Amino acid sequence: MPSQHLPSLNLIRVFEVAARRMSFKDAADELCVSPPAVSHQIRILEESLGVTLFKRENRKISLSADGKRYYLHVKRGLDLIDTATLAVRKEKKKRRFIINTLPNIASLLLFPNIHEFQAKHPELNIQIDSDVSRIDLENSETTVAIRHECGNEPELTYHPLVRIALTPICSRGYLAQHPNLKDGDFSDCRIIKISGDTYQWPRWQTQWNLLPAMPDELVVSTVQASIEAVKNNIGVAMGYLPTAYQFMRKDSDLVLPMPNKVTPHGECFLTYCNSNADDEIIIAFHDWVVEIITQEWSNKNI
Repeated sequence: MPSQHLPSLNLIRVFEVAARRMSFKDAADELCVSPPAVSHQIRILEESLGVTLFKRENRKISLSADGKRYYLHVKRGLDLIDTATLAVRKEKKKRRFIINTLPNIASLLLFPNIHEFQAKHPELNIQIDSDVSRIDLENSETTVAIRHECGNEPELTYHPLVRIALTPICSRGYLAQHPNLKDGDFSDCRIIKISGDTYQWPRWQTQWNLLPAMPDELVVSTVQASIEAVKNNIGVAMGYLPTAYQFMRKDSDLVLPMPNKVTPHGECFLTYCNSNADDEIIIAFHDWVVEIITQEWSNKNI
């Protein structure tokens, strides 16, 4: 809500020009009005403020002490408004590039690296929406989505990015305390599960015929939370390959107790509307994501 004590922006602008030009006539020329109009508006401003802003002597003007102080503040304020206006206009000219993706991919791949893609494409206004739900690409402003599993939408293009697989992960210390884990024996182990993925453990257990009772469980909300629990020797989590390699490179204490027991768990795709198939920016983003996946999720040097 505007302040009742704030003079109109038009009066402030007239004062700024008159103070900068130090001439009502020159100010009138710049503002495309008459000199008497400038003088009249300065009088209104002075009456509103209750001070004299200009000394008027023999057709010359100069700023009073109050006028000098007020001019410094006014100029600073108008400069800020000009800067903000230019910034808004510049952003408006940028193309919005909205990426919808899973929280895990957003935190592991995009947030740490998106500045590289932004540097290559400064004309873009990039936005990352992290959400587990599948957004309606045709009826939203979203440009691309990174999804787990391919849909049946004929109006969408799906580009494979990376295959996902499952295998347990724990710390070296935890494995030393439970050496039988290497043989699939989960006796006395705590199983860490992710609330948003209820199929990970049953799918892996079913394939490898490892279906023991697992009463001791810890349920967390995210992949990152499960990894933090593993780091703290709380239990065994289900690792998502190749994303688990990224954690293992950063923390050499993490290991795969059964590296040969790996279960397919779908695939990630870059998705966009068919109408954007020839979009050079989307093509460039696809190539960049593939490069980042290769860089971040490689099992080399583990």
